[in-house]
Amino acid sequence: MPIDPTGIHVTPFIMGPVFDRKSLPGLVHADTELLILDYRTDRDAIRPLLHHCYELGEDPTVSVAFAEYGGVDFLAGNRYRHAAVQIAARYEGQEDHLDGAYVLVAFENETMPIIMGREHLGIPKVYGDISPIKTLSNGHLRCEASLWGHLLFGIEAACPSRQTASACQEAGKSFSERPTFGYKFFQSLGGPLDADYPTVSWADFEIEQMWVGAKGRLYLGSPGEEDIGEFKPIIDALRSLPVREVSQTIRARGSMVLRYDTCRRLR
Repeated sequence: MPIDPTGIHVTPFIMGPVFDRKSLPGLVHADTELLILDYRTDRDAIRPLLHHCYELGEDPTVSVAFAEYGGVDFLAGNRYRHAAVQIAARYEGQEDHLDGAYVLVAFENETMPIIMGREHLGIPKVYGDISPIKTLSNGHLRCEASLWGHLLFGIEAACPSRQTASACQEAGKSFSERPTFGYKFFQSLGGPLDADYPTVSWADFEIEQMWVGAKGRLYLGSPGEEDIGEFKPIIDALRSLPVREVSQTIRARGSMVLRYDTCRRLR
């Protein structure tokens, strides 16, 4: 069957193009809830995990972010959950000079967001089971990512301070201005690489409610190779980023639009 060169595809090709190349959409996530824990680590611990095309950010900050997205237009209005570990980074290229967040790994519980995020955006996404945000008896909030019944990582966060409407508006603007960095990398079993370049993704956030704190903890599971197979090095890598200080915790509710029309290769 012929492939439409004007379209953006994922396989199977019998679906046809998912987007028109000349009018890429913003992908609506109408109901968004976030739980984020930011912490400072050692700069020397980040270097081995950061792709060589990126530089360390001004602060050695790690963000562990859980999200539940509902009203997702490309999933026929259904939901998916997301858990990512990101580090502050900077890209200095010939044309682009940007500060953002480089994704070490992102776990999601639905197939289509994983496929599109990997194939189109260069985000290192894999499957995981992700809990909803739970409120504990002490008022703290908790989220966890697991695989095949084995805990990978989780956060417990205190977010006691409810923010004003103007603070929510500023937070949405700040989230929207900060890009996400990836790296599109596909090898072939024979011959040259199929793809090998850095990427940048953008999203527009509207924050309707937000709570902020400065207390929380990151905890990691201890699965072995016999438990999670080839994914064990991911947990080993996360374990190499010690928590020196929790700088901020955030719970936020609102909406998000993933700006496919502005996501691109970095130059």
